[in-house]
Amino acid sequence: MKKTLFFLSSLVGIAAFAQVDVTATSGTGAATYATVKDAFDAINAGTHQGAINLTITANTSETATAVLNRSTGTSNFTSVTLKPATGVDATITNAATAGPVLRILGSNVTIDGSNNGSDSRNLSIINGFATGALVVAMGSSDSANPLTNVTVKNTTLINGVKTSGSGIIVSNTAGAQTAGYFNNIRLENNSIQKSYQGIYMIAVSAVGNGSGSVITKNDLSTSGENSNRFMGIYLGGTDGVIVSENKIGNFENTSNDVKRGIWLAVSTMNTTVSNNIIENISVNNAGGGSVTGIQIFNNAGAGGAPTANKIIGNKISNFSSNGFNSSVTGISLGGSTVGTVISQNDINNLVGLRTATTVGYGAEAIILSAGTASNTLVSNNFISKISSFAANTSGATYTGGILINAGTGYKVYNNSVYLTETQNDGTNKGMPIAFSSTVSTAGAIDLRNNIFVVNLADTSIPAYSISVPPVAATYSNIDNNIYYSTGPNLGQTPGGPPAFTDIAGLKSILGGNNNSLKALPKFVSAINLHLVLDSENSAIDNKGVAIADVTADFDGEARSASTPDIGADEFTIATMAVGDVAGKTKIQVYPNPVNDVLTVSSDKKVDHISVYDVGGQLIQEVSNSNVIDLTKLSSGVYFVKTILEGKTEMTKIIKK
Repeated sequence: MKKTLFFLSSLVGIAAFAQVDVTATSGTGAATYATVKDAFDAINAGTHQGAINLTITANTSETATAVLNRSTGTSNFTSVTLKPATGVDATITNAATAGPVLRILGSNVTIDGSNNGSDSRNLSIINGFATGALVVAMGSSDSANPLTNVTVKNTTLINGVKTSGSGIIVSNTAGAQTAGYFNNIRLENNSIQKSYQGIYMIAVSAVGNGSGSVITKNDLSTSGENSNRFMGIYLGGTDGVIVSENKIGNFENTSNDVKRGIWLAVSTMNTTVSNNIIENISVNNAGGGSVTGIQIFNNAGAGGAPTANKIIGNKISNFSSNGFNSSVTGISLGGSTVGTVISQNDINNLVGLRTATTVGYGAEAIILSAGTASNTLVSNNFISKISSFAANTSGATYTGGILINAGTGYKVYNNSVYLTETQNDGTNKGMPIAFSSTVSTAGAIDLRNNIFVVNLADTSIPAYSISVPPVAATYSNIDNNIYYSTGPNLGQTPGGPPAFTDIAGLKSILGGNNNSLKALPKFVSAINLHLVLDSENSAIDNKGVAIADVTADFDGEARSASTPDIGADEFTIATMAVGDVAGKTKIQVYPNPVNDVLTVSSDKKVDHISVYDVGGQLIQEVSNSNVIDLTKLSSGVYFVKTILEGKTEMTKIIKK
């Protein structure tokens, strides 16, 4: 009996330490290990071969970095997949070394943290070392054998410290911030926490290096103790990476850092940065510290090719800094970048809180400072609620929508800039400007179809729709813009003629503007710059000029080929019967954009709601209800016709 009990207890002891089950299609078909390192070591030794699966059945405590080598020599695998067992929540922790918990040097590897085949995150990889600086590292230093087809998804990655290192680094064999060779790397739906730089991807600048890589749907917005500190996503030297639908923000805010949401650096080319949410980043350190949502600072791409990066459809909001010589910027472009597209971004609520009149502070939605003929397109952006104490006493202390302070080759089309705030403590007052430029180079700027509005409650504060040098030759085109300011003057030309109050004054200095207007458009709200679809905007309807580079608007709605609208929102004024116009009822239609149920709020009874596509075709309708379920509608732009006690209202909505 004693012998039997001893035998059973031995089995229990072995099972307790068998946290990693391995199966393989070749070599040893099955085995169990106490750690991922032990399993990787066995694969490296050729014990398991072919298609290999590692199933994490319980938490592991790694004693050193688990390194998976390339499939070459003794190692011989076609693929490796690591994931938790069905129904198991597990952690892989290394508290013994500062190096990464996992180092992936072999191709065709998948780490999938879901325990049920969905997008749930049931696996955590934790660097528990007190000075730990990396969680997962991967890459290759061999141009002939780039790392390829590696996926990390549905996983929580927590670093040991936030003073250095990354949650995931893709680089060379050593996993350092040194350029490597790789392609088809996919980082998806991970939560990255407590890192200095969340995702760091750096490649040797070469055509195709990094191509096929995707960074998507990752969450880098944890707040509190596990917040990230300095930067969300960094790309350097890569060609053809997609960065989309990531959520970045809530960084630690007391350090004197130049914080960036996304940074495209050192020859990064052919990158698409789209539909990311970058929000809630601040610096509360009087000694310094700036905030930038997306930084583009490239040299030429591989072989001198245009970098040709696209920044499209991102939402950037809620930034602030009170740091000395600090700035708050939505999107910043510099270096020898060529062929950049900045389009359909929504930038709002950026605040510079520094009151001292020092050089280098302020707040700008978009800053363009390319050091060359940039061939940059800036179009269809919504820009609102940008404010600071900057009084615009030098070229580095501006507040406003779009600032061009270096370079040439800028095409600025169909942007909507609506500034309604400034910082004012009674002594220091900011001077918001919708469009600013310090550039005088002939033909540097093509400026058409934009709305540049500053609408402050305090009309005594100097505020300008436009502030530029008095050099007409700077503009290859300048026309079909809407200008408006509540300040004493519409615009100014620093160092040149006096400020001007109307379009005639603007034309006398800069020429062009034969079809430009002085008008105050009516927007849905101070931060929703869709234009209200009623007669209050009829004076600005169809007043733009067709531009080949801009065939759709902020929402992707097709623009008129003959009479497009000015600004980022292509809109249509509803034509109603005479009886409908009289006694018109004000209503609220929300939420807009809408995911599922749309609500119409009014003090009058809602008789009928009908939804039309942009071509005017009836899509859906409901009677005697103030709600309509749009869950099954495809994403896009629609028009909602509401009848309230016989009166008709038209509203443009966006279905997510």
